[in-house]
Amino acid sequence: MHKTHDQLTQESQEDLYNENKSASLLGVKSYQQYAYRWIILICFLSVVFINGIAYQTFIPNAKQFIELYDVSEQIITLSGTIFLIMQPLFTFFASSFIVKKGFALSLNFGVLLTIVGYGIRLLINKFSFSIVILGQACLGISRPFILNGQITMAQNWFYPSNRTAVLTACNAFQTFSMIISVIWPANWIFQDYSYTEELKEKGLELSLKLQYQQFFLSLVLIPVIFLIRNNPATPPSGFKTTESDVGVQESIIKLLKNGNFILILLTYSFYFGTIKGYGLNVPYLMSPFGFIDTHYSIASSMLIIGGFISAGMVSKIVQKFKKYKAIGIVLLTISLTLTLLTYPIMMTEQFIPLCIQQLLLGFFLIPMVPVLMEFGCEAIYPLNGSFSIGVMVSGATIAALLSSILLTYTAKGKDSDKLSALITTIIWCSIFLIGFIFFLLTKEIENRSKEQEEKERKNFIKSDSSNKNHQTSINESFHSEKDKSKEDFKQEQVIIVQNQFLQNNDDLNKNDKNNDQQQ
Repeated sequence: MHKTHDQLTQESQEDLYNENKSASLLGVKSYQQYAYRWIILICFLSVVFINGIAYQTFIPNAKQFIELYDVSEQIITLSGTIFLIMQPLFTFFASSFIVKKGFALSLNFGVLLTIVGYGIRLLINKFSFSIVILGQACLGISRPFILNGQITMAQNWFYPSNRTAVLTACNAFQTFSMIISVIWPANWIFQDYSYTEELKEKGLELSLKLQYQQFFLSLVLIPVIFLIRNNPATPPSGFKTTESDVGVQESIIKLLKNGNFILILLTYSFYFGTIKGYGLNVPYLMSPFGFIDTHYSIASSMLIIGGFISAGMVSKIVQKFKKYKAIGIVLLTISLTLTLLTYPIMMTEQFIPLCIQQLLLGFFLIPMVPVLMEFGCEAIYPLNGSFSIGVMVSGATIAALLSSILLTYTAKGKDSDKLSALITTIIWCSIFLIGFIFFLLTKEIENRSKEQEEKERKNFIKSDSSNKNHQTSINESFHSEKDKSKEDFKQEQVIIVQNQFLQNNDDLNKNDKNNDQQQ
């Protein structure tokens, strides 16, 4: 059922009322969202997307690059691996930078490194393929400076009721960029090319063409440097500023001692790291059942679309109930059930049921990204949320690397068959089940929300006491004025009686004079 414009307007007004009600209790004049937040979001998503395209640029056409540049398959694989491995290596430094300098400056640094990384790759034909590794390293280093700031960006510019949708969009764009990183070279550059000695020069030209296209795309990010802002004039919510003087070493110690956060981290890594490793092998797993690359692209899109559809609804539920674990159990249970249906549906060799299954899987699974991120931020509060996001993304990155190695081995690549598809899917579901068990062991902790509610309660008591004192003062003033009015009234009555007496006396004197004259 589609919502009318009036219904959407009413919901926006209700959100505004609820946020400003909290603002009044916290002693702030008003909370509000600025229209400029959409420019901030567009800038952020653009950087996430363009940076993520670099991930698998060379892997889909590995055979071509091996022949063109006379390198081993391991070097080609390293171009993608080094891009990912930079995230865990630099995540704490990037998070500390965000806490001290703000996400805007961190994002700008990420933009500059992204442009430099793509620029270095332009030298691929002048030097050797080794220069690509350096460029990919720069692009990988920029990732934590970009991705770790997403929770700070959402908190600085959006109402709490909208943050789940914002984080879902960030994750969806990150996933979509990785899909494009596979499609771009394979389908748009090397689609009709097959290496031979006679066509080597053409292959080198196509390789350089790919580098130039992606470099010029990165130049689109230059305006971001001038448009991005760290925060608006007034905040959109009342969350207290988190610790800003915590060093990298201290933050690591605090995170490692936080058992609840470790369980959340393992859940996130097992689910969203493994799904990326599984996604790399889906074309091979689908091919034994008669599906082609176009089917894979559409099915992957259904997963993302399903996440976008549910993001707003899950955001409202999370904001209303603040029960991360309860909501997570429901979403993960349904997601696990749908995951178990993957192989039986592929066996039917029907594309429409597969699309429906992927749409529903995205609907229930993708919103768990922001739910787990928010849950992680709650668990480590008052430590800044960028540390939580950085570690969780790093955990998922490591899980993606390990799962891709395992699942690539079991899927057998181009030699895949129905048995290998079954074994790979069973391993995938088993990892999901382990992640689900980790999540069941978590505790419902709401450090941020409880502190805000406590602050609201204290301010409410203070406000109520102030109102009572003010009312007492008004009452005393009223009674004082009332007594004064009574006294003034009495005095006025005396004066009036006196005036009447004098007036009557004058009238008597006049009457006496008239009588004398008549006589």
